[in-house]
Amino acid sequence: MAKQYISLQGKFYLSEIANGVAGAMRYIGNVPEFELAISADQIEHQESHSGDRTTDFVLTKTTAVEFSGKLEEVDEENLKYILSGMQSNVATKTVTDESLGTVVVGQEIKLGGYALTQVSFKVGSTIIDASKYTLDAVFGTVVFNEAVAEPVTATYTTGAVKHTTIASDFDKEYELFFKGINTANGENMAVRLWRTKKSPETKFPLIHEELGQYDISGKALSDTTKGTDPTLGLYGHVVAIPAAA
Repeated sequence: MAKQYISLQGKFYLSEIANGVAGAMRYIGNVPEFELAISADQIEHQESHSGDRTTDFVLTKTTAVEFSGKLEEVDEENLKYILSGMQSNVATKTVTDESLGTVVVGQEIKLGGYALTQVSFKVGSTIIDASKYTLDAVFGTVVFNEAVAEPVTATYTTGAVKHTTIASDFDKEYELFFKGINTANGENMAVRLWRTKKSPETKFPLIHEELGQYDISGKALSDTTKGTDPTLGLYGHVVAIPAAA
């Protein structure tokens, strides 16, 4: 009898659900780890007539399916998913004569934007020479290297950027689909979860010595409309696809 070992690799896809309908599949990149965990709340009954108090019945009250894994590719959509955030495009704008107050030598000041261009600083109507400050236009910060006796104003144009908020969108659901290959025997395996909801709990490292990996976890939710077809499963199902002849 052939041994049925399993060693899976494959691709994961998410489809955002809107009004109960799963949208287009989105490949989420390399996933080095992913697993499902099934749990249940059970009541056990012990008989009282044999003298051994054995368990003679188990009632399963509730079940739960959870998932956990790691993402490595952090594109715009994955960043939003990892952070449970919302994204918005911030357009370029021109800021004129923004008051910085009295500046302190060596103190870094954050201006109101990123990727700045056409930057100048003034005292009254007099432009401050660029040799008197150090500008980081990418991050929108400035350090004054010499004392300036009077309040300073700043004029600049910000670049267009994209903001992703942190821990602000907890309502989205996704259908999850896995295209797997069993490298032990060449057969394919698919996994489909009808509804998944990611937990907002995660860690987002900001310093790396190697390539970053970002933890994701959450729950599979049941789709009771699938209950009329026992082949579909309320949470989803696993599909064994034989290798091509």
